[in-house]
Amino acid sequence: MKKIALLGSTGSIGRQTLDVVRRHPDKFKIVSLSAGGDARMLYEQIEEFKPSVAALANSQNAAAIPSLPSGTSLYTGENSSLHAVTDDCDIVVAAISGFAGLKPVLHAISMGKTVALANKETLVAGGEMVIKAAEERGVDIIPVDSEHSAIFQCLGYDRKAKFKKLIITASGGAFRGKTREEIAALKAADALKHPNWQMGKKITIDCATLLNKGLEVIEACHLYGAPLEKVEAVIHPESLVHSLVEFDDGAMLAQIGCPSMTVPIQLALSYPERLESTAPKLSLAGKTMTFKEIDEKTFPCFRLALDSFKEGDNFACAMNAANEEAVGLYLRDKIGFYDISAAIEYVLAKTERMKVTMDSLVYTDRVSRIAVREKFGVN
Repeated sequence: MKKIALLGSTGSIGRQTLDVVRRHPDKFKIVSLSAGGDARMLYEQIEEFKPSVAALANSQNAAAIPSLPSGTSLYTGENSSLHAVTDDCDIVVAAISGFAGLKPVLHAISMGKTVALANKETLVAGGEMVIKAAEERGVDIIPVDSEHSAIFQCLGYDRKAKFKKLIITASGGAFRGKTREEIAALKAADALKHPNWQMGKKITIDCATLLNKGLEVIEACHLYGAPLEKVEAVIHPESLVHSLVEFDDGAMLAQIGCPSMTVPIQLALSYPERLESTAPKLSLAGKTMTFKEIDEKTFPCFRLALDSFKEGDNFACAMNAANEEAVGLYLRDKIGFYDISAAIEYVLAKTERMKVTMDSLVYTDRVSRIAVREKFGVN
């Protein structure tokens, strides 16, 4: 029985993780749950799974949790997720969205816990620090992102295996095939209509801007010890090939399946064992697979992400913070689609270079968000 600490239990990845636990109650047990602000859903999860620890970041919403099962302790506040990394857990599923996921991941590593990483921003902002800490503690980081899980599988579950190139696929998001002129007039509601995947709002907007693919390239560099020139991203509208690995002899391995997060989430929990799942089964008969280059003029966020990584130090953290803040404004229809890339450019131009430490990243994240709000004159 594998004991799971689930950070980000009310988000898309968190809810799907709980579905895996429901399907395999003989294999997995939830020992802790952590959520941001959705106290009502967290309460329902607590009632069902009866964890020893529950955590809610937004303490003002705690009134929506009227009672607790015997044996469950509730922590609230900004750092409450740290309490959800319990001594008895075997694996920490890190599904907290955004920069907020970095601190609990580092805490889990410090406790020697295996981390199933669904939070790409953790490695984008603090990858150098996170990978170093994991290596020093001998902690396994198992990727949950479908693309990085695909690479993990193609490398035989060995993040240090040799390869020539990693090729990450992108669906192209809701606006693929459209011109800049068409996209400029579209609202967040349009960007949220992803043609292939059902995901949370923030990541769905990141898919529309292709910033998400830039984040995944950066994440791959950290996870697999690859220089930027050995990681490529291509548009693959069918979303059947989740990533490919090219080897020195020219052979390429691909992980193929229907667009579903069920397999990568479940595999991260059951690794190295594979279990039956409810993921749709794929028949290749009659299927067509196409691959195209990314149009960086129409989707400038992709290149901005890579440029921030090239700058090194805290620049990727600044890029990530600017994007998170701008996406939040776009979701509220406060700014336009191309204001997101404009915000990232603006923040990167103002970023003060700092070596990567937890304190410098927290500072960079904060001032970058303030700069975005000041640029657009919003609170």
